[in-house]
Amino acid sequence: MSHTPHALRDASLVEFAAQADAAERTSVIIEARRLPLDPSPASLARHTNVGPGGLLPPPATQRAAAAAPLSDHPACDMNDLEACLSSLGLAEAARRNDLNGSFVVEVTPPQLRVLAQAPSVQAIHSNRHHRRGGG
Repeated sequence: MSHTPHALRDASLVEFAAQADAAERTSVIIEARRLPLDPSPASLARHTNVGPGGLLPPPATQRAAAAAPLSDHPACDMNDLEACLSSLGLAEAARRNDLNGSFVVEVTPPQLRVLAQAPSVQAIHSNRHHRRGGG
């Protein structure tokens, strides 16, 4: 591999992707690309309430009105990423997490290289199991 794809966030994944062995697999967390945030004052005012009721959610009618423009643009490219996983034969085994906009799936080095270049991918991390220290 001549360059390191920006989506690979762990050195171990860069090494894994460089392998030619298409039989070896590793578990990864693939984050869907997120839309850029709109830092305009109008956008910030829509999400910031500094009045006395600032800690309370707005009335349902205001929530529906505020959510309408956002529903026109998904928070991330989950469907595009799922289509990419499907084209690689990985969608069936992938675990979708809509809460954080990611999929967990086992991939081979060639599949990882394709995913690292996919426009719908924000980042790819190793799916590590954390253990308690000391033993």
